[in-house]
Amino acid sequence: MRTQIYLYFFLSLFCPGIAFAATLKVGIVEFPPHIDFSTNATDATVYKYVNEILEGLVAKVEFKTYSHEQGLVELNSGAIDLLFPLDISLNKLRHLSKPLFHVVPGLCFKKSNFIPVLSAIHRLKGLTIAIPSGAPVLRVVETSGANLIALTKENKLQQGVDLLLADKVDAVYLTNPAIVYHYNNPLSKQMACSKFHGYPSGIYVAVKKNMSEDQYHLIDRAFSHALEVNSYENFFDPNSIKH
Repeated sequence: MRTQIYLYFFLSLFCPGIAFAATLKVGIVEFPPHIDFSTNATDATVYKYVNEILEGLVAKVEFKTYSHEQGLVELNSGAIDLLFPLDISLNKLRHLSKPLFHVVPGLCFKKSNFIPVLSAIHRLKGLTIAIPSGAPVLRVVETSGANLIALTKENKLQQGVDLLLADKVDAVYLTNPAIVYHYNNPLSKQMACSKFHGYPSGIYVAVKKNMSEDQYHLIDRAFSHALEVNSYENFFDPNSIKH
């Protein structure tokens, strides 16, 4: 990727004299298949991509893994500077201006009731679809004639999977089906997911509220430039996601 070479050139043009000697504390949350805590987070491509950008900006970068909930607590308290990867649609968070990558929403079914092509919206009519409360829902789903029920437990994903496998719902709506439908998740033997292609949403690096404007803009410009030179989505091996 050689991001740092580009960054040093970029920063010399746009951020002369700006340097931060302090340690940058960065939180990582699970986001399969990009970050899967069943393996070492430092082996993940997204970690390597983000680390290569940040290590050229500050004297030291410290990464630490968190549950999604604890990561938000640490970020909101200012204990960490950055947290990724996050679907910021579920939380009002300060974040970098460009998404790190995109995901496409979809529906997960039991394999016996799988609908592979979601452009055939009429097939959703009469189905019971579970949706995590607070998640942005595509208009085509809202008007499909399906019976939409809210998932309200703390672990909404687990609640949805449990209802699906117990045949209490026909499908679960997810902003990122790859969270459950990927090559190393045993659930992929029982479930199958389809995507609403053409409706991508961004996944971001979130930033603590009280980060200085100078530091925010330095980091934001570095990420924006790196994403233009060689986007994470090009850098990531698409064959590791099961479609």
